[in-house]
Amino acid sequence: MTTPTTPGDVGLGCYLYGIVAADLVVPADLKGVGDQAVTLIPYGEVAAVTSPLDTEYTLAGRADLLAHSRVLDTVAVLGPVIPVRFGSLLQNQDAIRADLLEPDHDRFRSMLGDLAGHAQFTIRARYDEQQILTEVVAENPEIARLRAATRDQPGDAAYGERVRLGELVARALEAKSAEDGRALLTELERLVAAINVRESAGLDRLLDAALLVADDRRDEFEQAVEKLAEAYAGRAQLRLVGPTAPYDFVDVEDGWA
Repeated sequence: MTTPTTPGDVGLGCYLYGIVAADLVVPADLKGVGDQAVTLIPYGEVAAVTSPLDTEYTLAGRADLLAHSRVLDTVAVLGPVIPVRFGSLLQNQDAIRADLLEPDHDRFRSMLGDLAGHAQFTIRARYDEQQILTEVVAENPEIARLRAATRDQPGDAAYGERVRLGELVARALEAKSAEDGRALLTELERLVAAINVRESAGLDRLLDAALLVADDRRDEFEQAVEKLAEAYAGRAQLRLVGPTAPYDFVDVEDGWA
């Protein structure tokens, strides 16, 4: 069983999860990194979401990262939250107020106002690799020719053609994912407040994007994603994650020394 600790004890700091409105009520049983109780440190109209943590504690495990995300996503259901990156630790409550909340109070209040009534969703779309390669071959005569020419050849005998084939396939897949990705976003952009397209890798990549969705459009948005998943069935698999804290749309550390 973890022994409860209080920020201000010798060797203890304040682990920081994010910034919320000062009137938000955190669940009494919410535990964070190190299985410590999560509390708010208020200043004016904003507050820091924190828990005590030994300053010698090494943040490295998957459990710590999951605890950080769990706290933010739990709080995000209750009200707008400005997430702080994993691993942020300040000396004590006085440092939270003096170094973070006081100098940026008005900026945080404005950011929380902009985020109110919104949540982040993430859509990840991956091709069925065999199906998409079949499409690429069917649509590109040169790729089809090189594939046939190298199919039964020893590796050394057809090295140059294999390199050329790989280059053409990579370009074709890049063009196809760009086209399909634009088509997906076109169907969704009218339903969201903001979009952040992330870099993704792999032959089966199609789209990895974060979307900021207003609460009053959530049902419509989720229905649109379901229709897209049905439309792309057999070619690609769409996965929707959320609602979560708006990790992709705010940066509390911007301008924070």
